[in-house]
Amino acid sequence: MKKFLSAGLTLYALGLHTAVCATPDPAAMTTGQVTFMMKEIGVGAGYTWGTGQLVYGGRSYDFTISGGGLGSLGYSYIKGHGTVHNLARLQDFDGTYWAVQAEATMGRGLGSKLMENNHQVDIDLTATTASGARLSAEAMRITLHLRPPG
Repeated sequence: MKKFLSAGLTLYALGLHTAVCATPDPAAMTTGQVTFMMKEIGVGAGYTWGTGQLVYGGRSYDFTISGGGLGSLGYSYIKGHGTVHNLARLQDFDGTYWAVQAEATMGRGLGSKLMENNHQVDIDLTATTASGARLSAEAMRITLHLRPPG
């Protein structure tokens, strides 16, 4: 049986916040769910892209993922799901989510991430690395953009 090495530490911060949030505020209202698939590649500078679906207010909305950071090497294909907190208006989902991330993955792995945008929308993600080998310690900027209804 093949053994896969996967170790990850992910910390996320927003803008000029001085504290790093390890978990969402228990008082934060769960307002939606997301599923996503994304790819990350890096040779010094890293790039992230993918697609996802937000379930909010009983409806589903497709979105795109793009962004990147500095300080990564390798490639990974990631699938996951997450919980959205503090989303009062659908348009507040769109935007830039800031993150500081450290990752070491070979093959398959599990991880969790907490992202926050400038509208204080939090997304608590659980991710599974489906394949790849990647090493990163990067400050990331990820943009989530809702697709127009088709």
